[in-house]
Amino acid sequence: MRLVTAALISALIAAPAAVAQAATDGEVERLVARELKPIVPADGAGGVAVAVRIAGRTLFFNYGFADLAAKRPVTTDSLFNLASIRKVFEATLLAQAVKRGELTFDDPVAKYVVELQRGGDIRKVTLGHLATHTSGLSLPSDYPPGPERPYTLSDFIHILNAWKLNPGWAPGEQHTYTHAGYVLLQLALERRFGTTIGELFDRRLLAPLGMTSTVLGTRGADGRGELPPALIGRAVQGYSKDGEPIGGPGDQQVHFDIAGAGQVFSRRAIWPPSSPPISANWRSSVAYRRRCNSPNRACSRSARATPRRRRGKSMTTAGR
Repeated sequence: MRLVTAALISALIAAPAAVAQAATDGEVERLVARELKPIVPADGAGGVAVAVRIAGRTLFFNYGFADLAAKRPVTTDSLFNLASIRKVFEATLLAQAVKRGELTFDDPVAKYVVELQRGGDIRKVTLGHLATHTSGLSLPSDYPPGPERPYTLSDFIHILNAWKLNPGWAPGEQHTYTHAGYVLLQLALERRFGTTIGELFDRRLLAPLGMTSTVLGTRGADGRGELPPALIGRAVQGYSKDGEPIGGPGDQQVHFDIAGAGQVFSRRAIWPPSSPPISANWRSSVAYRRRCNSPNRACSRSARATPRRRRGKSMTTAGR
């Protein structure tokens, strides 16, 4: 989906000023179709949901299949796994809390996750470092193939206390993308406010914004990620880069066996503040939308034959 988004943004920026300012629905439709054509298989073996906000209106384009084997198309209510876009939620919670004076960016993470006060370099890391990927933290969970098994909370604390910065590095002086850092930020926020990250999402972000179709996935009895039964039928099937299904709709690829460390699911949508979205038609549909979001993956790529299901890492669910 990152490729699709980048292509569409580039195309819209490069469009002539007159078109960018007052493009007709048909012009936008043709632009979206043109940018998607080289990305999504022409035979429909894949699916994309696109929202375009332009000239005071919002257009929605749904293309292809949410699940090829079931011939289930992408629709307005298809739920996509947001993968690492979840990090925006923790970062927003942190920014809100700083603005309210409830904590500071300079607070050491060990102030809240007190088990880390027995560690070494981890005691130098602040909440701001975690949010900006400048802590220097880099664990096996951050890069393929990942750890041999998901980390439990005790595993995670032990690894963090033993962790050492690379020679010549210091927190705040280099940028190193880290999933583990955001799991640690989650723990710090939970400890500071005495509640779960899911409750913080709901109370401070989702409810105030009316995002009634956004949900944090949970871990099932078998340790695998899952969605509530009522939402599974809306979830988009994840696929590998080779087009083979990974798990089932709603599955999550996670490296942490820690409550709340699952992935967020949401539907594609943008709510215009001043005018209702304009609907049009294109392939599956261009749909009207309410003021909310909903769960699942941003771009599903399907296999061309009825495929076997397997476990693994999906290009649409990589990350946390």
